[in-house]
Amino acid sequence: MAADELDTLVFQMAVESVRLLSLSFTEKAAAIAARSRGILLFDVRVDGDAAVQRIAAVRYPSGRTGVLALDRQGIVIRHCMVGGIFLSFIAPLENWTSMPLSMQAKIDVDHHATLFLGALREAGHMLVS
Repeated sequence: MAADELDTLVFQMAVESVRLLSLSFTEKAAAIAARSRGILLFDVRVDGDAAVQRIAAVRYPSGRTGVLALDRQGIVIRHCMVGGIFLSFIAPLENWTSMPLSMQAKIDVDHHATLFLGALREAGHMLVS
């Protein structure tokens, strides 16, 4: 089994293991990263999207990234695994997350989150149902 296939399998198992736990989305994203030995890159709010209110990403050693999205009602977590073609969309969100809170407060990251969601949908992921 290739490393990227293993990362995908472990990510999916981690998502399923926390899906029904009584935790916030942020706590679930952190638990998924910890359980699957990935690195939580970001967890950001998405304003103005019809279907998604939060999005998070977890990077794996194979270079692939697991993406989590919380629906508007706060009930369903959608997930997918993506490759390097999304790095240009992920980088601004990851950079923003690594900033001190005082700098985060001055920078609006919503546009980058919306662009990332749009790119995911264009590629057939996180489709609005």
